[in-house]
Amino acid sequence: MRLPNPVTDDQLRRWLSWVAIAMSWAIYLPLGAKYATWLLAATLSVIALTHRDGRVHFWRGRVALPALLLVGWLGLSGLWSPAPYPLLAAHLGHYALLLAMPLVAAAMPAPAAAAALRHFCAASGVVGLLLLMEPLSLLPPSVLLHSTVDAEGNQRIANSLMLALGVALSLWQATQARQFKPRLAWVGLAALIGLGLALQDRRTGLLTLPLILLAWSLAAPIALWRRFVLALLVGMSAVGAWQVSDNVRARFDEGLRELRQYQSTDHVANSWGQRMRMVEVTGQMVAEAPLIGHGLASWRLLWRQRVQAGTQLHDETTPHNEYLLLAQQAGLPAVLLLLWLMAAAAHAAWQSGHAGIPSLMIWTSIAAAALGNAVLRDAKFSLPLLMVAACCAALHRVTSQGGRTPAGR
Repeated sequence: MRLPNPVTDDQLRRWLSWVAIAMSWAIYLPLGAKYATWLLAATLSVIALTHRDGRVHFWRGRVALPALLLVGWLGLSGLWSPAPYPLLAAHLGHYALLLAMPLVAAAMPAPAAAAALRHFCAASGVVGLLLLMEPLSLLPPSVLLHSTVDAEGNQRIANSLMLALGVALSLWQATQARQFKPRLAWVGLAALIGLGLALQDRRTGLLTLPLILLAWSLAAPIALWRRFVLALLVGMSAVGAWQVSDNVRARFDEGLRELRQYQSTDHVANSWGQRMRMVEVTGQMVAEAPLIGHGLASWRLLWRQRVQAGTQLHDETTPHNEYLLLAQQAGLPAVLLLLWLMAAAAHAAWQSGHAGIPSLMIWTSIAAAALGNAVLRDAKFSLPLLMVAACCAALHRVTSQGGRTPAGR
């Protein structure tokens, strides 16, 4: 149903532009701000698409069908799940956030998407600066720091991942700028974010950044030999960063030590040991029902039956691996649908040349981070990743239709 005539397409595009910028800053704000801006963006997108064409062209995006099938299959798996209805609804609601991504990407104007990515880089720069100031005791206590410098748990890990994306996207912005000074400014911003990333105490972003840059170097629309040169430079830069940063080496040495000391017991207390135990026990669940899984939202219930009460592991809510979690809940079809979704997004980005590089970066991040985190089930991960993914998809959607990305303007 069309909106009344006084609401024009220009007004809707302007509202979407404002919300896109708000999303970019909400990425580092508390979870409530992320929900509010994402749901507002999705609502405006439905209104804009309906107002423009009389119906929502949901199926135009390549990721829309696998996303819908994935969420639908997970919902169907609730029929054989032992979880109570409120828990089923909560889990399905988390996964359904994925469905807004192709809608927002289809409705968002290219200039708004480009501006949103620039604002995300700026927000990452602010967080990088805060991380630089924190060891120097230059930051007064403030509730505004609770979702950034003082963030805990998965929020802290998600921030690490988003900082890695901030570095890569800032470097991409530098390649889009036409003049030397703007390019230098973008490179400087990337360096600032990178310093903050190196100082924070989570490994996720440090592991993901080289993968993002490697994907960029291999997908760049340049001569093949230049791609390999860029890939070599990425590898050498990663080795160089490893050598000069004591903090980076210490964090990875700690992780390797935890893996070497792992014992198959519920009393394991260190981070990577606990993750290994989750993989072990969840793998056993998957083997019991590989085709249909145990049903939506069943992991925590079954986990508590199999892990000794009173241990640190007993209170976990996910296995910290999206592929395992999907397989446990809805079997192999769920994992294949997620891989289809990722492959479709990556293929669309690959075909779009320079404008598709940011989208390739974000989906590389999602695919890698899913190995160590529940990136779709946990809104602390899914919301910021989907926000950036929607903006990136809007850029190469326009380019594939014959437009020109405005990122360098």
